[in-house]
Amino acid sequence: MDLRYLTSAISVSLFVYSGIDTEPLQYVTAQWVESVLHLMGLTVPKAGYTFQVGTVSAMIVKGCVVWPAISLFVGLIVATPGPSVLRKIAALAASVALLTAGNVLRLASMFYMMEVWGVGFRLAHDVIGQLVGLAIVILAAWVAFYIVPETEDKLREIIPWPGE
Repeated sequence: MDLRYLTSAISVSLFVYSGIDTEPLQYVTAQWVESVLHLMGLTVPKAGYTFQVGTVSAMIVKGCVVWPAISLFVGLIVATPGPSVLRKIAALAASVALLTAGNVLRLASMFYMMEVWGVGFRLAHDVIGQLVGLAIVILAAWVAFYIVPETEDKLREIIPWPGE
C-alpha cells in the first residue's frame, strides 16, 4: 500500500473518531483565546478551559480545537497525487497555521460578542461561529491547494531546486 494512502486513511480515521485526548490542546487553546481577549480589552473569568461569559459557562471542548480539521487536511493533502513533498509540507504548514489562528480568533470573537454585545450563546456559536469556522476552512483549503502550488511554481522559475 502506498504510504500516502496509509497516512490519508489514518488521518481521516482520526477525523472520524476524534476519541484522542485533546485536553492539553484545550488548555493551550483556552490560554490563546484568553490572550486574544486581553488584546481586545476584555477580561473574561476562566478556570482551566472554561470561560464564564455572563451567565454561561463556555467550555473549550474537543470540537473547539483544530485537531479534526487538521487531520482532515493531512488526509487530503498527503493523498493528493503529483505535488512535491516540499509543496505538501508547505501546504500543511500553511493550513495548520491558518486553522489554528483562525480558530482562536473565532472563539475569542464569540466570547467577545457574548460579553460585550449581549449576543446569546446559540447565536454566537451555532450561527456566527460555525459560519466563520467554515470560512476559515475554505481559506485554509484555498491557500493549501492554490496559493502554495502557485508560489512553488514561481520559486522554481527563480531558484533551481535540488535534483532538477
